[in-house]
Amino acid sequence: MAVIRRGSSPWPLGGILLCALAIACSGREGGDEPSCPQAYAYDWQALLPGPAEEGHDADLARLARMRDRQFWAFHALPTGLSAECSISRDKTAERAAVEDWLANDDGWDFAAYSGMQVADVVDSWWKVAGAYAGAGIAADAFRYGVMRDQCYPVDELDRAREQLLASAEGLHRAVAITGVEGVIVRGYAHKGYPGAGGELCTPLFDAQGMPLPEEKDNGTWREDNSGLYPDFIWEDSCSRDMLIGWALGFGALWEVVEDDPSIPAEVKQTLRDDARALARAYAVVRESGYDLEVPDADGRTTYHGYLNEQNVDRMYLPGARNGFHTIMALGILAALADVADDPQTDAYLYEELIGERDFVQIARDDMILVNMGTASNFSNYNMVVQGAWLALRHLHDDEAARAGVQAALDVQIYDSPGERFQPVEIGQSLFDFAYAAGMCGASARKPCQRAPDMEAVARGLQTLREFPLPPFWEFERVNCDPQELDAGVCTTDDGVQLDVLGEVGRNGSLVVAQPIPMRSRPPSNYYWRSNPYEPNGGADGPAMFPGVDFRLAYWLGRWVRVE
Repeated sequence: MAVIRRGSSPWPLGGILLCALAIACSGREGGDEPSCPQAYAYDWQALLPGPAEEGHDADLARLARMRDRQFWAFHALPTGLSAECSISRDKTAERAAVEDWLANDDGWDFAAYSGMQVADVVDSWWKVAGAYAGAGIAADAFRYGVMRDQCYPVDELDRAREQLLASAEGLHRAVAITGVEGVIVRGYAHKGYPGAGGELCTPLFDAQGMPLPEEKDNGTWREDNSGLYPDFIWEDSCSRDMLIGWALGFGALWEVVEDDPSIPAEVKQTLRDDARALARAYAVVRESGYDLEVPDADGRTTYHGYLNEQNVDRMYLPGARNGFHTIMALGILAALADVADDPQTDAYLYEELIGERDFVQIARDDMILVNMGTASNFSNYNMVVQGAWLALRHLHDDEAARAGVQAALDVQIYDSPGERFQPVEIGQSLFDFAYAAGMCGASARKPCQRAPDMEAVARGLQTLREFPLPPFWEFERVNCDPQELDAGVCTTDDGVQLDVLGEVGRNGSLVVAQPIPMRSRPPSNYYWRSNPYEPNGGADGPAMFPGVDFRLAYWLGRWVRVE
């Protein structure tokens, strides 16, 4: 039986689900009448309209459901969290069965429909990684919240709640398996499934008690260090991009379940305990003499675990004002503080980071390492957008700080005056929806306070409509062939002209002058951190992508309330 563990006390997930479903079927805790008199009977509006609102896109909702079904049938099977998987291209019957099931059935049981077991169809599962796992957790949280608050049929809501609880268990495992309070994994895998679960592991320490490997790296596989999860292995050295993904999961879970009586108190308390331990760990001044370093189970700082404002590219420069770090730190700490309900963490965030160290002003005025023109790293854009999203969802007690984060989101991140190669022009749905929600004043506790930027919403919606159809198989895309590169102009299959800039992108990658529409982009396991100016890429390989980028953006848009 799967379990959720807090400290040394196991909480059987099956029992939690039965309790939760019993509460749900009785309406509210204490036996009150159900709050939904009929299906889809609700009176609020979202950034992306739901089934009771004018403008609801039923076709996009159907595709979202297909992606949710694919995710839970295949990608979440080993862990309850997002992991890419592979099905050999030689398995033509199995791949066809996946396509048939998604297109011609509406259920959640692939085996019952196809007669094939998922474990026999899939060749391997990749690791759970924080950046993508957190996005999947958030998608499942927002999806459940939408279904609950928009009065979806009870069987649909019950399934979404069960999946939400599995996500919460997976998030807790990412903390507990390390065996050290205040430490979270980079990623993990299940030993019982082929793929990443077969990685060789290194002990945390040698016989003399010295940490291994001798030189800290960007991820080493470890055996369970808690005694609770012998069937799992984990990867250490959680980096900034992985951490902010996990924080996204914490924040989304909490804003959806905090006041939900059908979610067991034990689950909420586990979230609180884990968030408090992480937040307090980041406030510790470490051996370097600085705080905001991500600790690892071997006692060292993780390889890319630096969020201090005076750190630039893993080096400390006294007096530096790194807004790239401060916007992420604000978002991560705001989310964790909101969950933790911990006076010590609140004081660290509001009094020290915001009040004494000017983190909001640094983010507003000194955003470095993000907009680098043609050489921009779009993973950095993904991190700062998520940082701003989390800060504006969870900074509840300081309106001046919220206004400063909005200014940073507006002119430092989304639309810097006179600049190119930035979110306003590229049609990254997560960026567009996070911008619209942040600038309209919405938070985890209130809807938009003014009209959202519907042009940004429209851009993001168009991108979602152009996503590769589920199942999202790996493929090769060549928009610019050698002759077109020589001529300096490429044309996509549907006639969009692209001006070639050459190998002037990050790490010498080939880029074009125009953002490539989603319908013509090369494949990506997570589009929101991929370069939309790279015209060629991908391969005709075996991978099947879980589409958590789509799922996060879609359900976030369905969750944010306009009024």
